[in-house]
This record gives sequence, C-alpha cells and structure tokens, in this order.
Amino acid sequence: MVPDQDKTCLGLEYFCFEGDGLWTMSNQELIELGKKELEILGLVQPSEVEDGTVVRMPKAYPVYDSTYRESLQVIRQFLDQFQNLQLIGRNGMHKYNNQDHSMLTAMLAVKNILGANYDLWQVNADQEYHEEIREGEGKELVDYEHLASTQPQVPERRLPPSYDEVIIKAFARMDKFALATALGSVCGLAIFIATLLLIMKGGKVTDLNLQLLRHYFIGYTVTVKGAFIGMGYSFFWGFVWGWLAAYLRNLFLGYFIHRAKSKAESSSFRNLLDYI
Repeated sequence: MVPDQDKTCLGLEYFCFEGDGLWTMSNQELIELGKKELEILGLVQPSEVEDGTVVRMPKAYPVYDSTYRESLQVIRQFLDQFQNLQLIGRNGMHKYNNQDHSMLTAMLAVKNILGANYDLWQVNADQEYHEEIREGEGKELVDYEHLASTQPQVPERRLPPSYDEVIIKAFARMDKFALATALGSVCGLAIFIATLLLIMKGGKVTDLNLQLLRHYFIGYTVTVKGAFIGMGYSFFWGFVWGWLAAYLRNLFLGYFIHRAKSKAESSSFRNLLDYI
C-alpha cells in the first residue's frame, strides 16, 4: 500500500448515510478525526501520521432482492469479456462478504495477474478462515493449504431463502385461470348431471325442480338438449366467479404483504437508527 517498507497504511471505516454529519465533513476534518480516535485506541500517536486520504463510498453494501441472481448474471457475462479485469470484494463482486472472503479474493487476484487461473467466483462468502473443500458426500475434508497449485474449491454454503422468497412460498399467488376453470367445470357438471337425473326420474314433477333456471338460463329445459345448455351457462358463470374470487384474493393478499413488508422495513430502519 505504501512504497516505504518502514511505514504502514491503516484503513479506518466509518459507517454513515449520504448527507449526514460524517458524510459532509471535509477530508481534512475526517483525517483529523481518524488521528484522534487512533490515539484514543492507543494504536498511533497523531504526530506519527504523515498523510491521509478519504474515499467516500455512496453504495457500500450490496442489496439482495428477488432478481439479484439474474441481474448479477447479466453483469458477469458482460465483464467476462475483459481478460485483464479481476473482480474482488463486496463492490467488485456485489456480494455481502466478510473480510476474510474479500482478502482471499484479492490474494487470488494477485496470483491471477502473475499467471495463475483461479476462478474468484468460486470463493464463497461467510467461510471460515481455514478454507476446506469437500470432494464428495462422505469423503474426507481436504486441507486448503495443499491446493496452492490448483483451483481452490470452497464448499458452497446453501444460503437461507431471501425475504421475498419466503413470502412468495408462504403466500403463493392463486392462478386465476386455473381456479376459474375448476369452478366452472364443477358448476357445469353439477347442472348437467342434475338435469340428466331428473330426466331419468321422469314425471311432471321434474319440471318443477329446476324451472327457476329458465329465468336465468335462456333456452334451458329438463331435456338432454337443456342439460347441455345448462352446463354451458353454469360453466360460464362459474368461470367468471372463480376468476373474480382469485383476483380479489390476490389483490387483498398483495396489499397485506405490501403493508407487512413496509412495516418490517420501517421497523428495521428504526432499529438501525437506535443502534447508531
């Protein structure tokens, strides 16, 4: 980091929001703040600090949303065209990684520049400091240090489902067409079978049982032809009501989920403000 081997470069990270007090401080004020806090920590005397620089990172933390993997894949495909480009760390790989992961990708990137061929995307996040690989189920663990000349295959940890995925699975959207078709089919078959049963029963009483349907289903009679007409009408209205029921269910559930997510995010933000 520095050309003089007798000197050390220290990095101090301050968490803040764009526009707040820390963010709007001048570079020199931030450098003086860092020197003062290094003295408080007992690490360095302010007189020993020769120079400093400030880097403001507006978007320091990657955000995982429902389209994260697809969006990242598009970026990776584009960047793969550049053979001399090494992506490391949170901002380079857009992963919320720990410091060990970021440092490991940086070390392997240096080796790539010197002629190695490591796939940095295979270095997973949240791994322990001593990396191990698993060659297969039930096989022994292989020490990472013995793989200096080969691609380090870090075991991929199955990440927990994202917030959006959990909600989608718990409150799955109802298929309007499927429910409408199912309800329409049940209603149509019910009227068709009921009409045929009345025809088989026979007698004058048959017209009295379903005669009210004539006021709603034009052309309906207790005959074989009327059975098909009644089935068509019933399927249509069952389809309409089924589609409407699924639509309203999805609408109200979507509104409920939106309110719940907004409330949770607001609560998390308040907790963050309380913490800082």
